[in-house]
Amino acid sequence: MTINDVEVAGILTAPKPRSVLAMLMLEPGRAVSTASLIQELWDERPPRSAATTLQTYVLQLRRMFRDISSRADDHSNPDTLVTRVPGYLLKAEEVEHDLSAYETLVRQGQKCLETGDNERADQLLSRALQLWRGAPLSDIRPGPLLYPQICGLEESRLAATEMHIEANLRLGRHREMQSELTVLVGTYPLHESIRVKHMLALFRSGRLSAALDSFHEYRGRLVSELGLEPSPRIRGLQQAMLCFDPMADSLAILDRADSDVLTNLS
Repeated sequence: MTINDVEVAGILTAPKPRSVLAMLMLEPGRAVSTASLIQELWDERPPRSAATTLQTYVLQLRRMFRDISSRADDHSNPDTLVTRVPGYLLKAEEVEHDLSAYETLVRQGQKCLETGDNERADQLLSRALQLWRGAPLSDIRPGPLLYPQICGLEESRLAATEMHIEANLRLGRHREMQSELTVLVGTYPLHESIRVKHMLALFRSGRLSAALDSFHEYRGRLVSELGLEPSPRIRGLQQAMLCFDPMADSLAILDRADSDVLTNLS
């Protein structure tokens, strides 16, 4: 985690204060209850001193913000973390951290994608994804409340990655996207949308055989692991490719959810 370009791990060395900070950072501008923080730190077995210990952790965080303030020319201030019923609140306007920067870039990139500014969308989404350094909150030992939030961050990164690939496919960069998509289908072998993009990138690069192999690998895993057949849209795409149908990337093959990816790839 970084706050105002300062690496938190170099200041907060104990895991529990970092968990408190993560809980507050994931809810900027909203009060996080004392009960939620205690549950995250100790789950169902909080010690009798839990409330007092939590206050100690908050004091450490306030000292950290003062330290960051001294490094960042008063960009932060001692009132960044305040007591607010029913717990504590991190003032969003006082803190710039990598998660907030990531979310802002993704929103901007998505808007550009929706308006057809694909080059700008690629730039913004690339910058957003570059902010990731390994798994989200990797220096945190997640408890019952942080764990689902971390899973949500992973889903957000995957969605941003898909939008980034979509922008590049629209720009005709099919060959450039192949290696990234190959890694993604290996990581998410049953993710249909990623598989569709993989097949299209291969097909539009003149690699029909590889595109069909990707489909058969997907179908084999889907049948063996889930007992399911591929959806009509991806089967339709495969059939269009077999027929060398120039409309293999049209709405006649895939549903509207994929229309943006498949427009003007010919």
